[in-house]
Amino acid sequence: MIEIGKVGLIESGDDIGFQVKVIDAPESTGGVLILTGKNICNPNLEIFDSWVSNKEELTCYFKESNWIIKWL
Repeated sequence: MIEIGKVGLIESGDDIGFQVKVIDAPESTGGVLILTGKNICNPNLEIFDSWVSNKEELTCYFKESNWIIKWL
């Protein structure tokens, strides 16, 4: 299950060892933001972002990335 608003650790798949956070932001972006990075809680470190338009696309994004996430 994909947790919205929580930080998780990518244990398997693309970007293994990175953290991930999903933000549902329909008012500001019209969709869902996916943030990844070594430590996404540290604003001084590099953070990458992706965007999908809805939760169905979010599920496909996670499957395509082959992610297994340990939610923290």
